[in-house]
Amino acid sequence: MLSELEICLENRLCTWRISGSATVQEICDGYAERFSHPDWEPGLQSLTVLNKLALGNFTPDSAVEIMRFIRDCDIAHNHIGKRGALVCSDSLSQALLTYWQHRGSAEMDRSERAFATEAEALAWLRRARYEDSQAA
Repeated sequence: MLSELEICLENRLCTWRISGSATVQEICDGYAERFSHPDWEPGLQSLTVLNKLALGNFTPDSAVEIMRFIRDCDIAHNHIGKRGALVCSDSLSQALLTYWQHRGSAEMDRSERAFATEAEALAWLRRARYEDSQAA
């Protein structure tokens, strides 16, 4: 699995780009790397960009296992970001990501959305950040 983590404090965003073949454990380990990044802050929103990530072996049960790991990891590190966006243009993976979107909000206690493009995901995260700031 190729994994690249970018943190932009100006945009309040943690972007994780992953590709290749990955196991559930590798996905979990990759997610947890953000908490040891020197620029990590608890209020960052999460953008995950899947680029040709082999999801063929993943099942709904695998997805729930990852969601629960993310939830537990977020709690352990006081991550208060309430938005997560997934980007994947692979139509074969869209069914699993649709499941992730619907189940993830309940399992991870944050709003999860799946998008076909990074521009759509970033627009949703910006809009949500603005709406959250107006509600506060």
